[in-house]
Amino acid sequence: MVIRGEKLLIWAQKINYEIPTEYTFFYNFKIFDFETNATLEGKKGFLDLRNGEIWSDSLFLFFKKEGIRIKAKDFKKNALNEYMAKKALITTCEIDCEREKDFPPWSVEIEDLILTPEGITQGELTKFKVKELTLGYFPKHVFFPKIVLPVMANRKTGFLVPNLSQGSRLGLGVQFPFFWALTDQIDFTLSPMYLTKRGGLLDLEGQIKLKKNVEAIFLFRYLNDIWYKSFYSPPEKPKKDKWWIVGKIDYVTSPFWDVHLDFDIVSNKNFLEEFNVGEGGYSRVKSLLLDRFNRDLEDKTQEYRTSKFWINYYKKSFYARLENSYLDYHGTLDKDEVFQPLGKFHLALLPFNFIGPLLGGLSLDYGYYYRTQGYRGHRLNSNLEISYPFRWSFFMSEAKLSYKTSLYNLNEKTFFEDQTLTRNYYEFNLTSYTLLFKDYELFSFQRGFRLLHTLKPYFSYYYRKKPTPTEIPQFDYLDFITTKTNTVEYGLWQFFSLPLQKNLLSLKAYQVYDLVKAERSAVTIKPEERPFSDVYLQIILNYHPHLYARYDTAYNFYGLGIKRHSLYFSLRDILIDRLAFTYQEDKAWNTKQATIDVASKVKELLWLRFYLSRNLLKDENTEMRIEGIYLHQCYLWGLGFTITPKDTRFFFRVELKGLGGYGKEFQALSPKTF
Repeated sequence: MVIRGEKLLIWAQKINYEIPTEYTFFYNFKIFDFETNATLEGKKGFLDLRNGEIWSDSLFLFFKKEGIRIKAKDFKKNALNEYMAKKALITTCEIDCEREKDFPPWSVEIEDLILTPEGITQGELTKFKVKELTLGYFPKHVFFPKIVLPVMANRKTGFLVPNLSQGSRLGLGVQFPFFWALTDQIDFTLSPMYLTKRGGLLDLEGQIKLKKNVEAIFLFRYLNDIWYKSFYSPPEKPKKDKWWIVGKIDYVTSPFWDVHLDFDIVSNKNFLEEFNVGEGGYSRVKSLLLDRFNRDLEDKTQEYRTSKFWINYYKKSFYARLENSYLDYHGTLDKDEVFQPLGKFHLALLPFNFIGPLLGGLSLDYGYYYRTQGYRGHRLNSNLEISYPFRWSFFMSEAKLSYKTSLYNLNEKTFFEDQTLTRNYYEFNLTSYTLLFKDYELFSFQRGFRLLHTLKPYFSYYYRKKPTPTEIPQFDYLDFITTKTNTVEYGLWQFFSLPLQKNLLSLKAYQVYDLVKAERSAVTIKPEERPFSDVYLQIILNYHPHLYARYDTAYNFYGLGIKRHSLYFSLRDILIDRLAFTYQEDKAWNTKQATIDVASKVKELLWLRFYLSRNLLKDENTEMRIEGIYLHQCYLWGLGFTITPKDTRFFFRVELKGLGGYGKEFQALSPKTF
């Protein structure tokens, strides 16, 4: 028998309906919930047709889109479309709903389950089970594609699953994270780790979410290094005490205001690369902060770490930003001579209708730059811009004129005669392009198989007046603009497309002619000072999703010939699952590198991967990785190792489909199969 409604479809072997109460009892039933794309299945159930509430002593629930399966006891679906159960077993593995004692390879057991339409779940106790064996419970959040377990006041204080590491320079490492749910909104994870060759390593992570619009994460890592031999053997004496403090805070006060804070300070930069293990490892922290805040960290080899506080205000075409930054510098220069952009303020009116077809724009930038030794002071920039988009015949064009003024006020003039300086100049830019199309029928006997060829020739003229004066304080890259510029750029883009393969083949070529260099080319002998730039060529072949190839090169007319090559080739699901090859050669930077990455499945059960990066000039391997992963329908596990000229590291990986991953990859290595 079948009952169909707007939100539900019920199929049952037997149905009893009480007319006075509108109660419906059904037996051996299946219910299809169109709102959540879910299927409910059980032996006996009850439905109130007035409000759509459902009860059942025992029920199987399947979310088709997310692949989540739930066995529920004492189940209820209320009028608010919330699912509730006294006890529930949740997994992404195949499960026999008929057999009472059928246990999947892994599952999460929850008591007093509540699942809202938004996918937020809470429960009194969350256990992790392998078959019938309970291995532990989750004190922290567990992420399913749709379900988050547990949240609110039901998080538990306790130990998390230990972390393991192994490296030739670090030795064997074991870490025991302890999770402390201080309140519903604040928690800490304390993770002591012992490395047999380096000593005790301590990680402390704190997460705060006071309101929906306030979120913060901070991490502190400390090591008392018992090995005084540094990873890169820098000229300075290695530090015994090493630490890293990093975190981010977001506060959205209103639809127009938001406040942000990033802090990132480290004792020495080599600490991040050498000790990329455990809860506070650079790779894990980078991924966590990028996922939660959508803001990245500087690379672990960067010479400086940036801490920054800023406030944004935006409404319609008006935008304002107040910013304060600090650079934690670890390079070879004297720290006292490094500029610190301590204060910045930006105001902008985004393009608006000025007069008739003209568009106007205005921006103001203030900055205060400080350093201990040398000049320092204030800078105020203004930029007034007027643009005119127009069309002449079949050419789409735009003319843009900008007038820029900079005002400098120095605390100590040092190298300058005046304490206050003013610089101004203007820029003019004209761009024009057109699109030409031709359609070819490739095979006359096969109608509809056509090739579309698109030509895009373009022309761009750029002129910048020589800024006056040229002797100015140089706080950042904008102040290094001191010469006149007068250039013409021209190029031709071509695209070949099939009906089902847009931009199957793309060719882009362009060159720049410098009119300023042309005036003095008669006495200039250096190739880089000649008026014609290199000819840049890019070829892209993209047969989605199986084949992708890209080739970039630059040719110099003044004796240097081809200055660089760059080739990337990728093959997917042809012969093997994945093959990628990269070759790079650059005469200017004296580099010659090749990389190959091969991965494939064996009988859908085993994933094998080999990665090799080789420096062809030094004739040595930069990095080699080998891994093998066993694939199950609802989990995977794997082992592997990475070898570099400086270190050898082993790793393992365990991932449960839908639940997320556990395991430490000491180098970024993932088959991306789940």
